[in-house]
Amino acid sequence: MASSFDGDNKFDFHFGVGYDFNFKQAAILREWSDPNNPKSTMVRDLLYRQMRHVVTPTMEIGLYKDLAIYAALPIVVSDQRTYGFDQKAEPCVYADEASGTNPATCVRHDNSTTIRDGIIPRDGFNAMNAASPFGAFGGAGTETIFKGANRYGLDQLIVGLKIGILNQDRLSHMPKWVIGLEGRFAVGKPMTFSRDTVDADPAGNHRVGRGTHELGVWTALSRRYRFLDPFFTAWWYQAIRANNSEFKNYGPTQDRINPQSNVGVSFGTEIVPFERKAKGQKVALNLRGLAMLKYGGRGYSEAWELFADSPALVGTYQPGQPGLACDRGAVDSVVQYAKDNPQNGDPLSGSGVTGTSGGAGCQRFNGITNIQDFATFGLNIALHAQLNKYAMLMIGTTLTTDTRHLITAASRGKAALGGDTNLVDQPNEINPVRRDVIDQVGRRYAVGDVFGAMGYFRFLLTF
Repeated sequence: MASSFDGDNKFDFHFGVGYDFNFKQAAILREWSDPNNPKSTMVRDLLYRQMRHVVTPTMEIGLYKDLAIYAALPIVVSDQRTYGFDQKAEPCVYADEASGTNPATCVRHDNSTTIRDGIIPRDGFNAMNAASPFGAFGGAGTETIFKGANRYGLDQLIVGLKIGILNQDRLSHMPKWVIGLEGRFAVGKPMTFSRDTVDADPAGNHRVGRGTHELGVWTALSRRYRFLDPFFTAWWYQAIRANNSEFKNYGPTQDRINPQSNVGVSFGTEIVPFERKAKGQKVALNLRGLAMLKYGGRGYSEAWELFADSPALVGTYQPGQPGLACDRGAVDSVVQYAKDNPQNGDPLSGSGVTGTSGGAGCQRFNGITNIQDFATFGLNIALHAQLNKYAMLMIGTTLTTDTRHLITAASRGKAALGGDTNLVDQPNEINPVRRDVIDQVGRRYAVGDVFGAMGYFRFLLTF
């Protein structure tokens, strides 16, 4: 860490730049139940893939001995999501080839539950082709069914304070111990998604901001012994919705409002096979394991672009307000209009539901859902090269996986506001963010088989 007014070292300043390439793949699963299958089981439906490129300039300034402030500004150069039918099974059996003893193991247009429920169009959607997004993936042999928009820009500004409690360089029998206070503040406008790309190219389709502030604390502990430098880190970040975010508070019956928070630990060692202290040169291999829990909130899930602006998820965020009802018939009208007019990106307005007595108050769904708590586990392998006293190079990769978890988990609402105190049976008791087509038991979505890989490059100058 940067440390100023430290003996002959009057001032420390660090400047760096990093590049990350993130790849993520996950199976989007769906609960399935019908009269022939009364027990709800989890079936495969779609495959999610995301590729993201990020450039991050960083800066750290030593304020005093073992005291520093730092800042980082991740800049997303490109972020794109693609969804395809899950056809990874071997052998691959489709619905028209299945039988009672040989069930379907692969998905296409005729047995995708997401298409069946009208959440996405049968012939797919391609936001990368804003002039003609509909009907791009209707062919019988296609695997891709939905492409999200290309996103870029800013999400959060990271600022923090580091305090060195112990320093092995000063007291050789003690470890290095650093505590940090950090704030991650939303600076980019929140991302949204609209399928109406023909008449308008929505700016929200290209944003990457989540509208989330995070306030946290972290600590790092290490002690060098010959060519080994084992270390341990731990952190906790409380997430808070920003004022302009899509994490809205719709009233007392909403079960969750803020984004998910996270807590985690990492541990590992740095192995130093080569070092020349006089010239400030060192080559080290860094091995690290990590475990993190995300909990207690809502979020932009892997399927949020599928849900956002879907005609099947049209509803009201004020179910208990007089004159603002959005009944099942109104939603069915929007869904049917979308099926009959597959090239119309605004079926809510096109169906005439908005503003009518039967459907006043119907609104588009923003795609954000209640996400079940889940854990992430990972492994980091990196090469650190101290080129001289002033320059450091870091190259590495991090592999991660998430535990299987529900990504649509909104409760029915809160009883005891009227009627039966043990049953949600009144409009003013209904959870305003719940949509039965994805939150009802037997129709909920989950993600599993999550694989993430991040390759990164860091270059740091220290003065």
